Amino acid sequence: MTTSYIDEIKDRARKLLELIERKSSGRAILLPVTKGFGVMEVQAMLEVGLTAVGESYAQEMLGKAKLLNDNRLSWHMIGGIQRNKVRKLSTTVDLWHSVDRKEVIKEICKYRKDSKILIQVDMNGRSKQGGCPPEEVPSLIECAFLDGVIVQGLMTIGVDHDMEATKNTFAGLAKLSESMGLKEISMGMSNDFEIAIDYGATILRVGRSIFGERPKK
Repeated sequence: MTTSYIDEIKDRARKLLELIERKSSGRAILLPVTKGFGVMEVQAMLEVGLTAVGESYAQEMLGKAKLLNDNRLSWHMIGGIQRNKVRKLSTTVDLWHSVDRKEVIKEICKYRKDSKILIQVDMNGRSKQGGCPPEEVPSLIECAFLDGVIVQGLMTIGVDHDMEATKNTFAGLAKLSESMGLKEISMGMSNDFEIAIDYGATILRVGRSIFGERPKK
């Protein structure tokens, strides 16, 4: 990995931070999505003051966390959650973004009762990337409360190649979050994070706009 590449991604991250700070009036944070990249990219984000990073795969997150061994880092699990991976991840993950069923809540609770989660919601019925229907959110919040798991907010994914549907998705999640009295709204990625800011996002999951295209395996 060249020095020029590291400098470039740090510069991109700084520019995004400035844009997000200005556009959201300090409400939203930038969560660099480092899946598919290495520890050098994570370290570069630390050097620009970004201590939270998003990962989608259990083994990749655990490997980076072990290599870096830096307690400044906050690890966010943003990918689909497999119940058989929860035990290994439970001492590393600081915020689970993609919780969408009671079985996962109970599995998380089994290993760490004070875990913090976001409930992933499929606001439009078109997502192939998980999420519960909006009407199931209250029962999931109740399940988490009874199990001692802390629901910090909601998460959703926009609709590819359809900005109007994405706007409706984000507006719907923001309204649902407000009705539930929740603090965090995780929505918006590289292609739609500015729209997400307009609709009240507090966590923006951005990868490609910082790191470029992921290396092919």
